[in-house]
Amino acid sequence: MEGEPEPYTGISRIIGLLKILKEKGGASDLYQLGVDLHLELGEELQIVKAAESLGFVITPESDIALTSLGEEILEKDINGRKKLIRERLLTLPLFSRVFEWLEGEEQESLSMETLKQRIGEVFPNEDVDTSFSMLVNWGRYAELFGYNAAREELYVDRGV
Repeated sequence: MEGEPEPYTGISRIIGLLKILKEKGGASDLYQLGVDLHLELGEELQIVKAAESLGFVITPESDIALTSLGEEILEKDINGRKKLIRERLLTLPLFSRVFEWLEGEEQESLSMETLKQRIGEVFPNEDVDTSFSMLVNWGRYAELFGYNAAREELYVDRGV
């Protein structure tokens, strides 16, 4: 529904968080950061959790701090960022498993329906629709996956 927040955060919001942390000297109090950014707690935690899952921040106690990887991504141009994010995505179980599935297919693609079914079986604690949306959006940003909306297929992006 329009106006509702997405159930996952976009890469641009993660990069924005990293930039703000850098401006604050590389670390901040989580609560104060949310106040400064005018974010509701749930929205802030969603962005922080995503950045943490990619290894760009750590959250000791009630603080948040950039990791060396978080600082490294800020130094890169857009193509360097995409490459680094692609590498990081392949360390996440969902992305690495889907990549393996796709590579195992003759056309290196699978239908949305098939992928959702497999995700539900292998990752029963994950929301299938959210996981699929994240695969499409983060995967496309990092040029790891492509998505053909007309055929509702996810495929390996070989840059051809």
